[in-house]
Amino acid sequence: MKKRLTTTRKDEIFKKFWNQNDRFASFLNAVLFEGKPMIRPEELSDSNEGERAETPGGMNTVVKKTGHGAEFVLTGIKDPRDMPLQLLYQDSLGYLKECQEILKGRGENNDDMDEVLAALHEEDRLKPIINLVLYYGKEPWNGATSLKEMFPHVPEKIREVFPDYRINLIQARDAEHYHFDNKDLQDAFTLAELAYKEEKDKVYAYLKDNKVGSDVAAMAGVFAEHDLLIESGLEMDKDAAGCGAKCHQ
Repeated sequence: MKKRLTTTRKDEIFKKFWNQNDRFASFLNAVLFEGKPMIRPEELSDSNEGERAETPGGMNTVVKKTGHGAEFVLTGIKDPRDMPLQLLYQDSLGYLKECQEILKGRGENNDDMDEVLAALHEEDRLKPIINLVLYYGKEPWNGATSLKEMFPHVPEKIREVFPDYRINLIQARDAEHYHFDNKDLQDAFTLAELAYKEEKDKVYAYLKDNKVGSDVAAMAGVFAEHDLLIESGLEMDKDAAGCGAKCHQ
C-alpha cells in the first residue's frame, strides 16, 4: 500500500507556492481589490516574523509585508473552525509585538502588555495587519465569518453595540469568481476545481495542454486533498531535475 503524503509535506508545498511574490500580489489584488493592481510584487518582502509561532495548529501561514509596512497574513485551512476569534487573538499579539518594537527602537524593553501600551507616545504609529483565510475544504464553508456570528444566542440589540471583527474568507472552490492575472494561480485553482469534481481525465488533459508547473500541480492537489495530483506534481519536479542533470553531462 502506498504511503499517504504527510501533513508536513503538504505544508511545505503550500509555503513554497505562496512565498513567490508575483503569486501573492496577484491573489491580493484579485480577492481584496477587485483585480486592481494595488499591490505590486516588487513591493512585497518576507516578514521578519516568518511563520507566526502563535498560529494555531492545522493551519498554514505565509506573511508578507509591503514597502509601506502593511502586513498581509495568508492562512490556509481545510477544516472550518472559529476563525474570527483565533485571528482576533493572533492580530492582538501582532500589534503588541509592533508596540514592543517601537519601544525597543527607543532603547526600552518591556514584556508587560499594560506597561507597553502605556509607554506609547502620541506620535507612535502602528502598521496594519490584514488577515486572509484561504479555505480549501471540499465542502462549502459553514463556520463563522465574523465575531458577531459566534454569538447567535445574544439578542440582536446587544450584538449591535459590541465591536465586530470579520475575516476575509476566500474559498478555493469559489475561485472561478475571481480573475487572476497570474497564470500559476489560475492553473492551480482551475486544476483544484476539476479535482474536486473528480474529473480525472480533464485534470491530466489540463496538465498536458497548459504546461503547468510542478509546484502548481502539487498546490492544486493540496487544495483538493488529491494525493495523486500532488504526487504528479512532485514527479514532474523530479523529472525536470533529472533531465537537467542529464543535459549537463
